[in-house]
Amino acid sequence: MTVGELLDEYVQLYGLKHWGDSYLSSSQHFIAHYIKPAIGDVLVKDVTTHGLDVFYDKLLEQPAVVLKGHRKKDKKISPTVIVKIHALMSGAFKKAIGWRYIDINPAENATLPERVKKERDSWSAGEVKYALAICENPVLKLAMLLALGCSMRIGEILGLTWDCIDLSEEALASGNASLFINKELKRCEKSSVEALEKRGRSKVFFTFPEWKRTNCKTMLTLKTPKTTSSVRTVFLPKTVALALIEAKKRQDEEKMLLGSDYKNFNLVLAQPGGRPYEPRQIDKMLATLIQENELRSVVFHSLRHSSTSIKLQISCGNIKAVQGDTGHAQARMVTEVYAHTNNEERLLLAQKVDENFFQTPTPGAFAPTGEMQKVLQILAEKPELVKLLAAM
Repeated sequence: MTVGELLDEYVQLYGLKHWGDSYLSSSQHFIAHYIKPAIGDVLVKDVTTHGLDVFYDKLLEQPAVVLKGHRKKDKKISPTVIVKIHALMSGAFKKAIGWRYIDINPAENATLPERVKKERDSWSAGEVKYALAICENPVLKLAMLLALGCSMRIGEILGLTWDCIDLSEEALASGNASLFINKELKRCEKSSVEALEKRGRSKVFFTFPEWKRTNCKTMLTLKTPKTTSSVRTVFLPKTVALALIEAKKRQDEEKMLLGSDYKNFNLVLAQPGGRPYEPRQIDKMLATLIQENELRSVVFHSLRHSSTSIKLQISCGNIKAVQGDTGHAQARMVTEVYAHTNNEERLLLAQKVDENFFQTPTPGAFAPTGEMQKVLQILAEKPELVKLLAAM
């Protein structure tokens, strides 16, 4: 059996039973464009750790295969991609051991390229407030409010429908206005979705019609979130609730004007005419806002990071409450990945340390013991001595 044949079998017998459409698509991309052209014809029994080291080293010098629609065309294969390729190879070889094709996993001790992990830039609370104040694009502003106030991902925002929002008079009066996140908008590879559908594992429950392109390999869908923890209810800050009410009024007016020409998918963020927005369109709106106002450059997903940091600060570190809003399965994601510090917060922290530590006596630091207790008892019984000592 060759490496190419092993990977095909691994995808069919394991991948289609356990992977989602995104991981399935990326794995098939790696197999077709990076692994098979280089070592696809090598016999599985002949693969060595040294051979994999050479393979990974050569990948670093190769140009990345850019999918249609992506901007950057001159990139090399990154160390991060090689680590993902290695994880795929290691999993396949591990299965090959279970299938009794080989005795040891050659990927187990392979040398991987060093990765420099970059922390995602995010705006401080002050920068966020300023960006919201100057934003005049109603679509972008509502998307920003949902990302900041509800810690939503862009796919969750664009897939949000009106039937999942409670803006009733009773909810608004009691401060319990909320939204229910149970789906996301995502562009998926048709082949991956079809393969998962045959196994009864597709999470896509609605596919939008194709408006322009024909014979497109992808499709725009509404699908259930990746993890069960992502399905959640988020209570709305009043500002976000009022913004949603205004958005509903504007959308209802558009429907009245267009009548049957309005394509009603019940989306909260919809283009004029009802069609859905895609993430790249919101990214472009944000980039324009940043460029025109000379703001610090961030991507839309950074707003979710800002939201998490702000909520952690306001809640005095109530990680579980913040985790409930973000929809993370593990609390460590809130503290390790999404919680950012910036100079504005650190300056505030220094001021609080001075006020609450250096300028305030520590309780119990001079707890009286022994003879001091007796002295305090005498002073309590004779307040005139207290006045005399204070004067002295």
